[in-house]
Amino acid sequence: WSQGIVPHFITCNAFIGAAYAKVLAGFIRDGMNPKSPEGVHLDPTEPLYIIELGTGSGKFSFYMLKALIEMKDTLDFPIDKLVYVMTDFTESNFNFWKDHPQLAPYFKSGQLDSAIFDAVNDESITLSNSGVVLGPGTVKNPICVVANYLFDTLCHDIFQVSPGLTPDGGGLLKEGLISVGSKRSDEPDPLEPEIIKRFDNHFRYDDISADYYKNEGGDEPHLERILKWYEQYFGSSSGGGGSILLPIGAIRAIRRLGAFTNGRAVVISGDKGNNNPEQFRGLLDPHIAVHGSFSVMVNYHAIGSYFTSRGGFALHNPQEEASLKVSTFVLTGDDTPCPTPGLDEDGSWLGDAISDRSDARASTCPHLCQAFSTSVDQFGPNDFFVLQKSLKEDSPAPPLKAVMALLKLGDWDPDVFYKFRDVILNQVPTCGHKLRNDLCRGIPRVWANYYMLDKDKDVAFEIGRFYYGIREYANALEYYTLSSDTIGQHHVTFHNMGLCYYSMGFPDRSLEFFAKSLEMNSDYEKAKSWKDKVAVELKNKEAGKGGPAPPPASGPPTSSTGQITSGYSDSSEEEEEEEAAGAAGSVAPAPTPVASAPAAIPAGDVPPPPGAATTEG
Repeated sequence: WSQGIVPHFITCNAFIGAAYAKVLAGFIRDGMNPKSPEGVHLDPTEPLYIIELGTGSGKFSFYMLKALIEMKDTLDFPIDKLVYVMTDFTESNFNFWKDHPQLAPYFKSGQLDSAIFDAVNDESITLSNSGVVLGPGTVKNPICVVANYLFDTLCHDIFQVSPGLTPDGGGLLKEGLISVGSKRSDEPDPLEPEIIKRFDNHFRYDDISADYYKNEGGDEPHLERILKWYEQYFGSSSGGGGSILLPIGAIRAIRRLGAFTNGRAVVISGDKGNNNPEQFRGLLDPHIAVHGSFSVMVNYHAIGSYFTSRGGFALHNPQEEASLKVSTFVLTGDDTPCPTPGLDEDGSWLGDAISDRSDARASTCPHLCQAFSTSVDQFGPNDFFVLQKSLKEDSPAPPLKAVMALLKLGDWDPDVFYKFRDVILNQVPTCGHKLRNDLCRGIPRVWANYYMLDKDKDVAFEIGRFYYGIREYANALEYYTLSSDTIGQHHVTFHNMGLCYYSMGFPDRSLEFFAKSLEMNSDYEKAKSWKDKVAVELKNKEAGKGGPAPPPASGPPTSSTGQITSGYSDSSEEEEEEEAAGAAGSVAPAPTPVASAPAAIPAGDVPPPPGAATTEG
């Protein structure tokens, strides 16, 4: 994720963090309602643990926890009892979180903790910050689990149901076995990571019975029930059979985590996958995607059936055309519907029986259902991803108002701001002052939501360019300084800081920063030109000659006073005219450009990505 090899924006942005927080807030509200099922009740005197599996960079954790804390006045649960736990099985990720500046305040407050945890094998979690050990029967409140792009990489079992009715009315159930080799005839190093791109997979399918699973910690009858459902559903000779991936790794992880609270849990998961069994029709080998690791599609229908079989329920987003499917699952600790293997002979769990039971139980948690409907179904994380992607890729010059609306929708997400930075900088000179003021009100939120991850994206520098372009030089200096502190010093940043000081009427200070720029890159012509210009001005001033030096040919255009122009007029009469027109309900005229100003904001130079080879000048 730090190098962009594994895509992460779709599950690591301010919008999805807020969406998940709203869903969890709905569950909390139901849990604090004495009329809700006993299995979801919350004790406000005990911690409510939110355990994120496969945390990775920690960026999603930052957004979800931040959103929850900002909801503290309406959360219906003491915010100081909420503990977000980041987990992963790699020590490098664990150390990355510990050293991350945006996470430090949350670690210090105790609302954030972390642990090395293998979701496939570990039976307990030891929190590194508090030292608390979470294990079977140790947690009083339901456990809250978040898993994004994790279930697709855990163990999956492959099954097929061939058409052709058996005596019990189902199809022919088969187990899929895979042999993995390389497309090359010889691989000298079998551990070479690049082999993953040369996988040559071969599948074989053998007949089995529905009581396939043994030693699954009491889940054998639930898994048998799921397989029998698929046998019956795809058994018709006219249906073409079905190919099913059963996410057994995810189910095992959920079982172990649920044991912490005696089977009480809420799980929010986003991944590539399907929840409509019609998507499994046909006898096909599973597709294995390679993207830095490898993964398969998640069968959320099977996970939902597992929760329902255990007395819980599932909430699915029915949208089928989606890169990210988000589902929510609830376990209430009521496993009484658990049958003895082979006792579902009456067909009471076939057909629509599972979904009907799930829907009936979900209705007892109305706030959770409403939050899921609003934050996932009606317009959810996948919709936000598609919208911003389409606006960026399909609109060569999107209007600033549309970009502004997208920024507001995404809670001023820094990555969205960075994607549309050029649109903002190019259109601000001709937009009305009201729209410009709206941008100025929102831009600080961009920085408040910043989570340092990709050093090729210098968000602070781009915010500095924005403020420079609208002549708010003090604000520009603040963010150029933040750029140097967070990403590192750069000769272009020092050059732009020199321009700010010059525009503010501090030529001595500007000279210092032009000199700093040249110390880092002695061949940088723009800094040379401005340094010479300011030196001449200061010399003339000292000699009593007065008057600015001619503007440097390589620098931004200047007015007769030497101040950098910004592309719009400062005329108070024009401002009043624009305001009056806006008040009347008409479209305010664009400010008249200064004659010597360029069409776009002279927002200083743009530094190359760190380490990139560029030609200056």
